Parts: sequence; C-alpha cells; structure tokens
Amino acid sequence: EVTVEVKEQDSKIRVSVIDRGEGVPESLREKIFDRFYRIDNSRNRETGGSGLGLAIAKSIIDAHGGKIWVDETPGGGATFVFELTK
Repeated sequence: EVTVEVKEQDSKIRVSVIDRGEGVPESLREKIFDRFYRIDNSRNRETGGSGLGLAIAKSIIDAHGGKIWVDETPGGGATFVFELTK
C-alpha cells in the first residue's frame, strides 16, 4: 500500500510518497539517487528495474530548484519526499 500526501506551506509544495515496505537503510539513503544503484543486487531489468528511476526523479527535481530525499516511515517502510518552490 502506498499513500501520497501533498502539502502547501508558504511558497513551497511538498509531496510525500509513503510505503510500508522494507524501507531504506540510513547508510544508503543518499546512494539510492545515483544512476544504476540498486539496493537489492539480485534484481535486474526482468525482475524490477535498472536503477535509473530515482536518479531521473532527482535530476528533474534538481532542474526545478527543488530537493528530494527519503526518510524512514514510522512503523516501517520508506517515505520519499520532494519539495518545490512555487
């Protein structure tokens, strides 16, 4: 199950995509935005990704002057957040 939250505050919009999966270890939270990086090395194109999706998302957010990061979801999982200025 995935939940999406959108919040507007002052001149910023924050979008959070919240899941209840395995989460992302704190030591890997910066690396997952690198091109071709995959936490689970057993995965490949046939079983779930090339490691480009988060790198592309970061590139788009950066190009618009925003920021993107991942936090731990309380109770387990990962919360991916991006913030843009209006």
